[in-house]
Amino acid sequence: MEEHDFCIIHTPDNDKVLTQLLKTLTDNHQNRDVVLTDVHLKKIDFSNLSFSSCDFARCTFEEVDFSHSKVNVCFFDFCLFINCNIENSDARHSVMSGSKFINCSLKNSLFLHTNLMGIDARNCDFSSSDLYRSTFCSSNLVNVNFTDCNMKGSDFRFTNRKNVSFKYSNYEEAIFS
Repeated sequence: MEEHDFCIIHTPDNDKVLTQLLKTLTDNHQNRDVVLTDVHLKKIDFSNLSFSSCDFARCTFEEVDFSHSKVNVCFFDFCLFINCNIENSDARHSVMSGSKFINCSLKNSLFLHTNLMGIDARNCDFSSSDLYRSTFCSSNLVNVNFTDCNMKGSDFRFTNRKNVSFKYSNYEEAIFS
């Protein structure tokens, strides 16, 4: 990627730089050490991409396709995800704490050792996902589906849950108190 003297927000021509950066990200299937914070991304295709050691903190993702993507040790803390497709993804050892998920599908995904503390999830579907040792502590979950999920060692302490389904999941292996 081309080097710049300023962060994306303080670059004199940030729209042009953001467009170039997004083109590089979507053309390169192995993205590493990318720092792209505090931006609004709409209708971007990140499907089948790999991100490692990246920082996307405080970003807004609207109608972004993350399907079949791989995320390893990345930061998505305090992000807003609206109408995103995160199906069949693999997220390991990553941080999504404090983020808000609205109308997102996260089905058939791996969230292994992932920090989802304090998320606000509304009208979301995690069905058939592996949530092994992931943390949802202090989260607000409304109309969220966790049907047929592996919940071994996942932590749901101090969560506010309204209309949440754990049907066919091994919720007895999760921590709720």
